[in-house]
Amino acid sequence: MPLPFHKDPKPATEEKIQKHSHKDVNILILGIQGVGKSALTVRFLTKRFIGDYETEHESLCSHVIMIDGKPLSIHILDTAWKAGACMKDEYLLWADGVILVYSMVDKSSFDKLREIVEWIFAKKGEEKVIAVIGNKSDLIHRKQVSDTEATQFCAEYNCLSFDTSASDSYTDVSNAFNTIIREIKLNNKKREKLNKLMHNPSVLAKLQIRQSLKNLAEMKWRSRTSTM
Repeated sequence: MPLPFHKDPKPATEEKIQKHSHKDVNILILGIQGVGKSALTVRFLTKRFIGDYETEHESLCSHVIMIDGKPLSIHILDTAWKAGACMKDEYLLWADGVILVYSMVDKSSFDKLREIVEWIFAKKGEEKVIAVIGNKSDLIHRKQVSDTEATQFCAEYNCLSFDTSASDSYTDVSNAFNTIIREIKLNNKKREKLNKLMHNPSVLAKLQIRQSLKNLAEMKWRSRTSTM
């Protein structure tokens, strides 16, 4: 029996976004119109390729997949990048990971990623898993973005990097998404562990003592410099 898939035909709303728990995996997909964000999402979730989509509104896709033998609820918010000021900060807060998509045959779509990732960093989203997917790798004869450019960009912003073709290869798309999801799960576990550690009374006491000693040292240093 196939696992359930749901793509909401109506624009995503903040209420729909917020109802999904962070115990699931929430993924935000960004990129300009026409790069294949919806095609990649549906290809991953259903194995089917459909090249014609309504791209003017955000849509939320929900699905249950098997990762390492265990079912996992995936929620993918498919958006069209307009400008940093037009994107809702709540979407980034909701997301556990962000996928930036560009078309290998459209240099302007790759150049736009810098604006998008700078918006993410400005909103302190760098602690999330960020991945870059170059779509339409099958059109190599029309390629406008070099491997060097993509590699340098991902190294600069510490992003995972993948080349795929939504129309040509389900395997590449699946491998990219599954790798991203595993990284998100690992990152979430690290954050949960750190959060528990920071709320441990003994750890808090040690941090308070350390801060008090630091403050005392700074006071002594200021006192010495003021008398010199």
